[in-house]
Amino acid sequence: MYKEITIKQLFELLNKQLGRQNWWPTHSTEEMLVGMILIQNTNWKNVDKSLSNLQKATGFDLDKLLDLTLDDLRDLIQPSGFYKNKSIYVRSLLTAYRDEFNDWEKLSTQSLRKRLLNLKGIGNETADVLLLYYFHRSTFVADNYCMRLFMNLHAFTEKPTYMQLKNSVQADFDFTPDQASEFHALIDEFGKLKSDFFDGYQLVLPRSLT
Repeated sequence: MYKEITIKQLFELLNKQLGRQNWWPTHSTEEMLVGMILIQNTNWKNVDKSLSNLQKATGFDLDKLLDLTLDDLRDLIQPSGFYKNKSIYVRSLLTAYRDEFNDWEKLSTQSLRKRLLNLKGIGNETADVLLLYYFHRSTFVADNYCMRLFMNLHAFTEKPTYMQLKNSVQADFDFTPDQASEFHALIDEFGKLKSDFFDGYQLVLPRSLT
């Protein structure tokens, strides 16, 4: 028999085990935004190398970042992989940050998410990460660490799509923006550990995936 837990109880257990994370792990808004693009399809060790290159070249000054040629930007972010596409995505996001984000702050979360998804290189996961850590909206990120943990917690029998899992959790997602960002960080940090802490538990999602 499994011990059933809710999403909120999972958050509390993770918080008790790992403590507060205070993500996003960068030093400036510009560095955070670039990191959100570079982390796609790679690991943070590779991202950190790229961020270090950019720090040396630009100090993460926005004008200097946007003044980089695409070739120079590609050379600097090469450790993160997929650098040809990511250079375009970085420039697109930083341009939107400069020109649009102040106005987008006034939008509803649903409308804002649609605007973000229209940017080059911004998919569901990156849009939700932006909502969490830049716009401070309460949203759930159904990333690969989450999928793996929830599968181990017997929350579903077949792997759902990103949006299926996100919508299932957000059917009753009573988290503040701070709690939502901490929940995402805790799930990702726990996912990096080889831990059997949740053996014997079953997660009950707010809404069935079937």
